Amino acid sequence: MFDFKSLVSSLLSKDSPESDILPSATVLVRDLPQTEYFTATVEIIKAVAKISADVKMSLKERVRTLLYIDEKAHSIQRRLRNDYLDQKPGSKNYLPTILAYWHELANAYHICVRLAEKSNGSSLDDELALATLRGLNYQKQLVTWSAMRYLKPEATVWQQAYRFYQYAEAHDFSRTPMRLFEDHPWEVSCETVLIHACMMHLAQTDNMQQTEILATDRLLNILCQPLKLDFQPQPKRTVFLVNLTLPEPPRRMLRGMAGKDCRYWNTEQVTQKLADLMFDLDQRLPSALANFGLGLTQKDWSTICEKLAVRWSDDGGKSHRKAERSPKLESATVDIGFERIAYLTKVQDDDRAAPPENDDWRITDYSATGLGLTYLGKSVDELALGRLIRVCSLSHSDALGIIRRLSRHKNGTLVGVEILGTQPAGITLIEPDSPDSTPASALYITQLNSTKSQRWFLIPKALAEPGRELHLVAQGKTYKIRLKSPSQELQECAHIDFDTLAKLE
Repeated sequence: MFDFKSLVSSLLSKDSPESDILPSATVLVRDLPQTEYFTATVEIIKAVAKISADVKMSLKERVRTLLYIDEKAHSIQRRLRNDYLDQKPGSKNYLPTILAYWHELANAYHICVRLAEKSNGSSLDDELALATLRGLNYQKQLVTWSAMRYLKPEATVWQQAYRFYQYAEAHDFSRTPMRLFEDHPWEVSCETVLIHACMMHLAQTDNMQQTEILATDRLLNILCQPLKLDFQPQPKRTVFLVNLTLPEPPRRMLRGMAGKDCRYWNTEQVTQKLADLMFDLDQRLPSALANFGLGLTQKDWSTICEKLAVRWSDDGGKSHRKAERSPKLESATVDIGFERIAYLTKVQDDDRAAPPENDDWRITDYSATGLGLTYLGKSVDELALGRLIRVCSLSHSDALGIIRRLSRHKNGTLVGVEILGTQPAGITLIEPDSPDSTPASALYITQLNSTKSQRWFLIPKALAEPGRELHLVAQGKTYKIRLKSPSQELQECAHIDFDTLAKLE
């Protein structure tokens, strides 16, 4: 195994002359084994942290060393990131390292910017401009990955992003196109990167799937190119703003928000481009979208473009609820996941309206079609958009719904639920042609108990085949049924209708 620790220790030894740092860093990144890229990334993070802590290192050596390490290591970081997104074996624990890499490099570049402000760095103008762009880009990555984890970016992320941009603006390169890395396919400016981060935040991603958030990030690479930050708002146009002196996220401009530290942009060109894309998507899948490699269909892209067009439009993308909600605070018992709920519905006949055994869930508001919940526990990994959820409390005695919105905060995770109906019945499905196969569990909500006045029959996706005949067992009775075409495919199961052919003895 490659001895990273010895090399990094040698690289940053107090006894090593400063002139040896850059050559040693060259050896470090040149000899990184691709098969050990996770270990490599961890050691690079440690090396960068030591560079940041070394107060004796000159600005010139600091900037050039960081840029070089970053240039050679970013492909390894990208591989780590792709493995995590593809959920490859063993990649679940990569997330802290991925985030730490961005945090550490951004902090290191920020130190360079601070030192440059105190010195005459004219001979380093190009290197400092690139360092600023990369530092700002890492803050943009942190904003995007916060969205994918349904978290709000920390205030320090916005604060540091604004400081990078202010430096670029003060030194007249905020609009200068640069290539982030030598193998980067296009040039980008600090201004475009900051707008990209802001638009991602304004996309209201708390009710978007992770793939939709990734798609939004890819789309913004195209959509943000023509946008510019202005010192004055343009009248009668959709305007968003950032205040560069406050560690706060971007927002839609309201009356009285103008100021010399604010920068403004409008999204008219963005919504026009989205309209053009939706027109093209009615005919075909544009190559620009297909090349993103996310495996999304024309319908998927059309849905995403429609969502974004609304959220970046005149009203600032305010979501309109289907029904007015009322505040409510009470504890609840909650089950997550189709298989678990279908099984428990069949085997449990206890009073689900009884007080919960644990105190992790609270109902905070409700309406005719939905519930607002707060989860105070630590098992947040099982929470995902599209998953089935069963809620029981004193006022909601057995409601079945789908998770439609997630937002994680320090004091709990907010969960928005669309209610399908109440009193779901546990069903057993048997394949008559395969009597030795394991019976499957399903859920059924009658038309009377449905919020949309339609019956819900939720079955495993593997069985959802039109024309398939099954035996349905419920409450001690058996029926022969034939499935129709699936009405809706949910994340964990399929909603499908059926015809009853006969009652079996």
